[in-house]
Amino acid sequence: MTKNKTLILDKKSIESLIDIKNSIKVIEDTFREYGMGKVLMPAKTYLDLKKYSGDFRAMPAYIETIDKCAIKWVNVHPENKKFHLPSVMAVIILSDPVNGMPLCIMEGGYITCIRTGAAGGVAAKYLARKDSEIIGMVGCGAQARTQLLALNMIFKIKEVKVWGNEKALVLNFIKDMKKLNLKLIHTEKIEDCVRESDIVVTTTPSRKPIVMLEWLKKGTHINAIGADAKGKQELDPVILKNAKVVIDSWEQASHSGEINVALSKGIISKKDIFADIGEVVSGKKKGRTNNNELTVFDSTGLAIQDVAVANLIYQAAIRKKIGRWIELV
Repeated sequence: MTKNKTLILDKKSIESLIDIKNSIKVIEDTFREYGMGKVLMPAKTYLDLKKYSGDFRAMPAYIETIDKCAIKWVNVHPENKKFHLPSVMAVIILSDPVNGMPLCIMEGGYITCIRTGAAGGVAAKYLARKDSEIIGMVGCGAQARTQLLALNMIFKIKEVKVWGNEKALVLNFIKDMKKLNLKLIHTEKIEDCVRESDIVVTTTPSRKPIVMLEWLKKGTHINAIGADAKGKQELDPVILKNAKVVIDSWEQASHSGEINVALSKGIISKKDIFADIGEVVSGKKKGRTNNNELTVFDSTGLAIQDVAVANLIYQAAIRKKIGRWIELV
């Protein structure tokens, strides 16, 4: 560490400093701290730029146990292919809460992917059946990859069914994930992907229901990841009415998570939400209690996840002497 200097970390450096295994552990610990009230985290702020078909989100938080603050500035621009840029990009500033010193500025897109995948893994650990072995991946983009990596760390997976809106994308996903030595199957229809799956992961930008209640077998768990803005939804609202629903944050999920449309239409209300993930991981409320429960985790992504993983990366970078120090202030 260099006194009063700021460490700069690019994506390539970050990829060498973090993996899904240690991310799962730190995210589980962070959710526990969240449930015990040892964090400060206002809801994310949205800057909606309809003119450019995109938006920015500001996500600040503080975690007491690691004594670090961070803020993530993240965009979502679905049409970014025409600029040869990712649709989601982010920058994270990790700061010392004692004096405000910016300790590290780092690329946040990869962190967003890996911490969200880890969160899905942690949620499934508490909400899915322990004997889950068939995974249905509805969507096959970057987030689907880290979701599957995390699930593979926790469950003995026998089969993975994959659906995407373009065959080439599905085949590319299957090629990339062959390293896991799992049976990967391309399904032409979402219904075929969902039926008989023990865990269903949805990672699409859909604004209408694409997963129906009648396709789900008893005891299915769903990680609903794709809905991250007002009006987005992937699940038939009847699923939410019939499931044990666990959210990450009421303020965020009610505004922009999977539950937002069903809430706005009066199909469900706050009393239909069982718990937040912090309450479950800290033991305040039980997750799955029997093999027949239908469970849903509504993930909008929490700023505390970014703080925890950013700090993990920062500490690893110091140990391994990776990154570039600058005099920013």
